[in-house]
Amino acid sequence: MQFWMKSFPTIFVFAGLLSSCAQPINIHGNRISIKSFDIIEPGKTTEQQVLDQLGKPVITQDYGPRSWIYVESKSQDTVLSGKNFLNRTIVRISFSEKGIATSVDIIPYDKEYNPKIATRKTP
Repeated sequence: MQFWMKSFPTIFVFAGLLSSCAQPINIHGNRISIKSFDIIEPGKTTEQQVLDQLGKPVITQDYGPRSWIYVESKSQDTVLSGKNFLNRTIVRISFSEKGIATSVDIIPYDKEYNPKIATRKTP
């Protein structure tokens, strides 16, 4: 019984130290609110209106169908496992040649998706 009484404060100190190791959540890229993309009406909204409403995109794709890509990534640094990705939101807005939005696509983030990286070399 006395063993538990002596180790009780030690357990509290250890738990306090362990909980103080929690790191803040880091947000990279655009701060995306899905409600802000509801304003974009395919066939009506222009590139300038999208730029005014959402700001500069992370990626602009000029080859093929012109599109802008907005990315928000939330991660947290942890003591034991390094960087831990919590969530990633990717939104692609495609435009016609005249600069009118044609579609808004929300690309879901799959934590278990592991792309195959090519190992071949260019001759």
